Amino acid sequence: MSLIYQWCEDRVLPHMRVGGKGRRGKILIEEADLDGVLASFKVGKKEPEPLPAPAPPVSYRHVKLS
Repeated sequence: MSLIYQWCEDRVLPHMRVGGKGRRGKILIEEADLDGVLASFKVGKKEPEPLPAPAPPVSYRHVKLS
C-alpha cells in the first residue's frame, strides 16, 4: 500500500472518495490539504533554547572577628 493511501486510511490526509470503494473508486485530495500535511512533517532548524535568567546580585558585608 502506498503512503498516500495509508495517510487516507489513517485519516491523516483529508480526502474525498468518489465512485465507490476499492479499485473502481477514486480518491480526490485538495492541493491545500496535501500541502498542509506535508508542511506539518517538515523538519526545520531547531531554535536555540533561551538562556536562563541571571541570578540576582549577591551583596557581601565585611565582618570583623575579634
